[in-house]
Amino acid sequence: MRCKEPNAPFELRNVASCQSCFIDYVDSKAVKRFTALQRETRTSTKPEPRRYVAGLSFGPSSTVLAQILDKTAKYHASRKGSSPFEPLVVHVDADLSRPADARDAPAQRLLARYRQRFPNISFECVHLSKVLAVKTIDWTALPIAEDGSDAQRLQAFFSSLPSVTSRADSLRLFVRHLLLHVAMERSCSALLFGHSTTALASLTLSEVANGRGFSVPWQINDGLFTVCAYRRRSADPGSAGEPDPEDAKIQFPIYYPLREILRGEVVAYLGTTPSIQDLVPSSLDQTPSSVVSHKDHSIEEVVARYFDGVEGPYSGIVTSVVRTAGKLDRLLTPHHCRLCGITLDQEGDSTWAGELGDDLSDSPATPDTGKLCYGCKRSVGG
Repeated sequence: MRCKEPNAPFELRNVASCQSCFIDYVDSKAVKRFTALQRETRTSTKPEPRRYVAGLSFGPSSTVLAQILDKTAKYHASRKGSSPFEPLVVHVDADLSRPADARDAPAQRLLARYRQRFPNISFECVHLSKVLAVKTIDWTALPIAEDGSDAQRLQAFFSSLPSVTSRADSLRLFVRHLLLHVAMERSCSALLFGHSTTALASLTLSEVANGRGFSVPWQINDGLFTVCAYRRRSADPGSAGEPDPEDAKIQFPIYYPLREILRGEVVAYLGTTPSIQDLVPSSLDQTPSSVVSHKDHSIEEVVARYFDGVEGPYSGIVTSVVRTAGKLDRLLTPHHCRLCGITLDQEGDSTWAGELGDDLSDSPATPDTGKLCYGCKRSVGG
């Protein structure tokens, strides 16, 4: 329904809106996704605690997700007979220059402010070095050094990658795996990401550009995601060179509650609450400007700048990208990439590599790359 207030200051899909109607619109879109999530993940007719893990990057979208989770938790706590709503918001600290147990890290200080603003939800900070303990990545397929601390080993790995795009791509996958590990370890109902419509459209095109187009339906759609666990390679010398078998495959729900909200609407929503807006670093709250040279920017950054530029006048294009990608089928194959976790499109990978003249065979620098999809091979080996 159109807002009836004259001279409404907000614009909502080309329709003037007052602040109250605008906030209700954004909240209702997210709550609608929570309702669908509860319905699709419920395993019994009895009320069950809804334990969710949500990622927090300190950006506008994940901050808005934290705010809506806090509102929802407060609402359910005030209602008698309502099933418990227990979200855990996790930030992955990617600063490898500091030890994992540092208590004075900037991320820890900022997270303390989030705890003050959102008292109805729990927060936790996990250092990126913890990713080396997860079993959803086959570490034998990656050139990870054996010597040094976990942070030093990761630093060496990122330094060995061939480009800014490779580092950004690997970092995103590591953060995703680590959040998934936390969600499964805590026996949570689902993993939530704060991607807006604009962020999902950007992810769609960047995944295609990175040679991982086959993964798009798995990467941006709500629903069950196949998770493979890999056993560590045996210390027995006779087992050297043998592939690590998969321990198990399970289905775990991954959802994007803000998938129907544009980035501009997210930023405007933050502006309605100055105390919340102050949590977001100014560098993350600004719309990226146009770039003349892309030399020092990853593919993800370039695509994100493009969508931020077209969202205003052409919001329908951004929405159409996500809706069209959402109609693609999730094809199942018996094998999965041991880095990104997506089912392997072996025929498609070979065709793509053949057209580009790439050699897919393993090299001494990157052994066992046959376990990876084409996009991950390019990220790891160039």
